[in-house]
Amino acid sequence: MFTVPTIAAGIVLLLVRAVLTVAFVREFMVKANDIPRFAKADGLNVPTAWFVAIAELAAAVSFATGVLAQWAGLGVIVLMLITTSLHVFKWHSKYWASAGGPEYDLLLLVLAAVITAFGAGPIAIPALFGM
Repeated sequence: MFTVPTIAAGIVLLLVRAVLTVAFVREFMVKANDIPRFAKADGLNVPTAWFVAIAELAAAVSFATGVLAQWAGLGVIVLMLITTSLHVFKWHSKYWASAGGPEYDLLLLVLAAVITAFGAGPIAIPALFGM
């Protein structure tokens, strides 16, 4: 067993946040480009589809800055649990993302759980400015 230096742990948390930021900015852009299509494809009404898209953008901003990142992580966990449930019980998807399965959603869930459990880390606006 060994101890990871604080700066290394901070860099890892920054990388996790960066991956989540990129993923959710992309997800927002895809959904916002055609909300009615997204709503129809996922069996949602249009206001709910907008809520999901905006929530994903808010999560991306939170992960990028580290502000309220643990709360964003918790929200993403809930969102990904719902999405994974849809994959399994409604859409009967295979596991792998290449087959339209929940693999990608589960990965995002686990990364969000890391931020929820350990926080944004020392390389984030709240830590850098003593917030």
